[in-house]
Amino acid sequence: MLKKPKLSFWQILNMNVGFFGIQYSFGLQQSAVTPIYDFLGASPDQIPILHLAGPVTGLLVQPII
Repeated sequence: MLKKPKLSFWQILNMNVGFFGIQYSFGLQQSAVTPIYDFLGASPDQIPILHLAGPVTGLLVQPII
């Protein structure tokens, strides 16, 4: 049996800071994409669906790959 490694507080904090950076960058990306959708001619009703297209596609495709 493999034992779980003991992680110190600072190791756990460093992992969380990294994940925070990833989520922050995804938020910036989402906010920057909305004007692009507007420029491409998407109506305001379509923009939430377009924002969900990427995560839903990943949810469906990732288990297959």
